[in-house]
Parts: sequence; C-alpha cells; structure tokens
Amino acid sequence: MKLLKTFFAFVFFTSTSITAAELSAPQQVIDDTSNEIKLLLKHDRDLLTSDPAYVYQMVDEVLIPHFDLNRISGLVLGRYWKRASAEQKETFKHEFKRMLVRTYATAFNELDDWKINFLKTRMGNKANDVMVRTKISRNGPAVAVDYRMRDKGEGWKVYDVKIEGMSLITNYRSSFNRLIRTGGMNGLLTHLTESNDQKIAEATENPEMKKVAMSAAE
Repeated sequence: MKLLKTFFAFVFFTSTSITAAELSAPQQVIDDTSNEIKLLLKHDRDLLTSDPAYVYQMVDEVLIPHFDLNRISGLVLGRYWKRASAEQKETFKHEFKRMLVRTYATAFNELDDWKINFLKTRMGNKANDVMVRTKISRNGPAVAVDYRMRDKGEGWKVYDVKIEGMSLITNYRSSFNRLIRTGGMNGLLTHLTESNDQKIAEATENPEMKKVAMSAAE
C-alpha cells in the first residue's frame, strides 16, 4: 500500500525525454501537466513546504481536472455503484476527490527529480480509450507506470494507473468493498468523510490554512 501511495502521488511529477512534437494527444496531457508541476516546484518550493493550504489549492487546480472521476468512481465501486442512490454517488465522488487532493498534497514534500520515457501506447477497444505506457526512473531502476485514459469529448483524462502491473482501481476497490460489506454504502461514505476531515485538519493546523485547504478539497 505504501508503494502504491508513493507512486500514485508522483504519476504526473516527471519530465519527458522526447520532444513534444513526437507525443500523441494523451501523452501530451501527461507531459504538459508534468511541465506545469515542475515550474511550480521550481518557483514555489518555499510555499509548498510551508503552506499546506497552497498545496491543496494547487493540486485541486492543476492535477485533479485530468482525472475522470465519474469513470473512476464506477470502476472502483463496481456493482455497488449501480446500486447506489444518486445522492450516494455524488457524495462518493466528492469524498474520493478530496482523498485524491490530500494524497497528492501529502507527497509534495517528498518530490525529487524524476524522468519519464514514453513507450508505445496501447489502444483499447475503442479509439477514445488508450493505455499510455511509461518507464519512470529516479535514482534506482526504472518503474513501469501505465495510464489508462479516455476522451469523452472533454479531452484525455486518466481513469486508472498501474504501477508495475498493480492497478490503483483494483487496490481501492478491494479496500472499499470490505468497508461496504461491513457497514454498507453509508458506512463507506462516513469513513471517507471522517478520514478526509481528520487528515486535512492535521495537515493544516492553522485555522486560516485549514479554511483554504478544506475549500480546495471540496
């Protein structure tokens, strides 16, 4: 779980080794986001390490828009998604987004210099569904990180990430299903809400910082 959390927080924090002209549209999304993050890290390092509220806001504005939260939610919950009420679905998407925001925000203090090599993209069953394959290297051996992406008319967005073959969708589905089996859908939603509230509060002890961070994670 620690490995998944670490690499999940770094999937966009990379620099590409090939020119932009050689990138496909979905690869370009990853590359552009990476470059934007690198600029923020270069110019705002002090803020990133001293102001949690700024980190939450930046993650919400720069990274989260590139995730297909509707698709992710349906895949993570599987059959339980179909059984959930409209209100439960909206609450889950809201809390899952907050979880993503705080996961990325937590990782910023650990960021280092990463390199990404784009491999041959694999097409899905439809033209608007692809797997962008990459190798990400830091100081040690390169790690395989694959992005499942699709374009539903609003640009290419990520709906799953695989690290060395381990799917984040599958990982979350397993842990969430256990919570649903013991406490039902409302039990899962309560758990997510309380966990998000607690961890955001711990990360932003200053009342003003907490207010901004909570707003960014909404």
